[in-house]
Amino acid sequence: MELSALRIVGLVAGVAVIGYAIWRRRVLRNADVLILLASALALLVVSATNALDALLAFLSFERGGGQRILGLAVIAIVLLFVMNVRSLTASGRNHRSLSAVMEGLAWEEFRLEGHPERFRDTVAIVIPAYNEAESLGEVLARMPKEVCGVPTAALVMDDGSQDGTAEVAREHGATVVRQIVNRGQGACLRTGYRLTAESGARVVVTLDADGQHLPEEIPLLAGPVLEGEVDIAHGSRVLGSAFKNEFVRELGSVVFNQIVSVLAGVKTTDCSNGYRAIRADILPMLIFRQEQYHTAEFLLEAIRRGYSFREIPVTIVERLHGKSRKPANLRYGLGFGGAIVRTWLRAGVSVGRPV
Repeated sequence: MELSALRIVGLVAGVAVIGYAIWRRRVLRNADVLILLASALALLVVSATNALDALLAFLSFERGGGQRILGLAVIAIVLLFVMNVRSLTASGRNHRSLSAVMEGLAWEEFRLEGHPERFRDTVAIVIPAYNEAESLGEVLARMPKEVCGVPTAALVMDDGSQDGTAEVAREHGATVVRQIVNRGQGACLRTGYRLTAESGARVVVTLDADGQHLPEEIPLLAGPVLEGEVDIAHGSRVLGSAFKNEFVRELGSVVFNQIVSVLAGVKTTDCSNGYRAIRADILPMLIFRQEQYHTAEFLLEAIRRGYSFREIPVTIVERLHGKSRKPANLRYGLGFGGAIVRTWLRAGVSVGRPV
């Protein structure tokens, strides 16, 4: 075997990688050190032996006709794919850790300011809001003061707004938790769920800040949960009424409702509706990871856990001010569909208990 310049470079690189792994072993994670050592060992073996030729021959990439180059390209693509999957996994893990830290900080601030007492034994109304200063005031002004004799308390999750949304919320008596950066409606609700559940709320209601969900219909959703009839009351515009949307959106809703119904094993008519009421003590049992497309994830997760739910007819109207901040139709459809697939792959689904 001829020790060519390329082989010498490979040997030097392999030794350098081993040295780096040993030098940085106290900083790097054990898994990263092992990967570096394994990569260096593979580089040394390839550079000092004919192992690569043997591997290419085993994979039927014979000499001549550019087959060896093709074989090297295939091997490189496979290795890059494995490294990319690992990178995505690490990125997801880091993202979840960061989210947990931010939610923990939000809880500490919430607790130190004495807000938990305000939500104890109440119907907590969680409203995610991003630049909704024009609409939010009217939504809050129309909130019922109590439901079935139980007082209500509003929590506005300000998702990095820049238009005075937080100020409007405080002017109308709502508790405000402000997130410094825009994280998405799903992330806001996840934090809001934790804050209200740990505060001892009896029922948590979620609705949008843009006025599309009618606050006057909160008793329709919260009532059955307070009375112990169901664990979750989910609003349905299909059973109720809604303004006419774009044809593509309407078609997409029909398709996604069918998909969720099949995966859940339970008929659902409005999986993209975020207007719902939940028994607060079950929220810690549910796992939510979607930052944006959270509505289908909620249904699939709750049904998988076996909690009872009922669809309640509600009214959806056009937003009070401004334009919808939802992505374009194609992007929204891909994102929503991806969220359904990820939720299903993550945990699977078992049949829930519709009531």
